[in-house]
Amino acid sequence: MPFVSIEGIDGSGKTVQVRLLVERLRSTGLTVLQTKEPDGGQLGAEVRAILTRPDRRLAPAEQLLLVSAARFDHVRSVIRPALTNGHWVVSDRFIDSTYAFQVAVSDVDLHQMFRATRDIVVGPTLPDLTIILDLPLEVARGRRGLRRDGVLDPAEATRDFAAIREGLLAVACEDPRRCHVVDANQTPGAVAHDIWCIIERLL
Repeated sequence: MPFVSIEGIDGSGKTVQVRLLVERLRSTGLTVLQTKEPDGGQLGAEVRAILTRPDRRLAPAEQLLLVSAARFDHVRSVIRPALTNGHWVVSDRFIDSTYAFQVAVSDVDLHQMFRATRDIVVGPTLPDLTIILDLPLEVARGRRGLRRDGVLDPAEATRDFAAIREGLLAVACEDPRRCHVVDANQTPGAVAHDIWCIIERLL
């Protein structure tokens, strides 16, 4: 069954679009597992708690290894069983976020570490299709300021969103068959329509 991931910088509308996509897929009669990273699996919540501690800022390599540990459990205990059982999987972030948030922003070259951990942790369980929500940095900043979901991530204050955005766009250029960039600087309904036009190819 198809495995879909949705990526984007903070404020791009990932959470809303994941919800809308899952609702629409389920309305067609499909069984869909909705999940997210790094929260998915048994280790995810603990890893997120470490990553968002305001009293310590981890180096990108430390973050990469922590997220990879959570992903190993997420893939093994959540994603693969769902796919094996014939369910669709829609994930809010996956491997491309690790590249953008840890590798692309690092002063140290982490490409070899990223590839090695990806091959071990993910293996053949890559998304069949990845949606990258893209929008101007200032628009995303405004949306983060208006957010009322109650989720406060102290790490957002120190993130290099320009580098993260470029990292996601670089992924799209390197793997255009899997990755599709969608203009997120539209109404949620318009973005959802554009995503559905891409998803329909998998139906």
